[in-house]
Amino acid sequence: MPFPSLSRRLALQTLLGGLAASAQAGGRPPVFRTSRYQFRELDPVVAMTPLKLARLDGKPALAKPTSGKVTLVYLWATWCPVCRIELPRFERQLAQLRRDGVGLLTIATDEREPAHVRAYLARLGVKQLPVFLDHGGTRLSAPREDGSEAPFSLSEGLPITYVLDPRGGVRGYLLGEADWTEPAARALLAHFADN
Repeated sequence: MPFPSLSRRLALQTLLGGLAASAQAGGRPPVFRTSRYQFRELDPVVAMTPLKLARLDGKPALAKPTSGKVTLVYLWATWCPVCRIELPRFERQLAQLRRDGVGLLTIATDEREPAHVRAYLARLGVKQLPVFLDHGGTRLSAPREDGSEAPFSLSEGLPITYVLDPRGGVRGYLLGEADWTEPAARALLAHFADN
């Protein structure tokens, strides 16, 4: 008798769909995963304080979230193989991210000189990205002035992309390569824009 089993299957699908919808309504972000990693939500949410870093020319600069917008903070290094793919992708998608109301900061954590980072980006054809330098990632991971932990960590590896809400709260992160303009990523970013 195929009908009772079909009815049970439909009932189960309806129940699971209702649970997923209630989880979404309760503030859970949509799932975004790549072939290797899944977006990890952070709790508690810690605000990003502006970081005193440097620009590619070596001059001091303040890295801070884009006010009132979801911001991606992409941490990378010239020795990272995946970054050779992601940096040009971010370059191509920068206009789309801005149209979607998403800010972007990229922070090189190299221990090499700024000239090396500039030459690396030139070889990749990256000219438009907002790039900051943090020698060895020391400022990113340093304890904050109030003694609290920094919201960023390099301990899991590079590259890593953090998602900040419009108030500058660090909501979570994703390791590795990701296309932040694909539908699942855009749904995640829209979730944080609204919550």
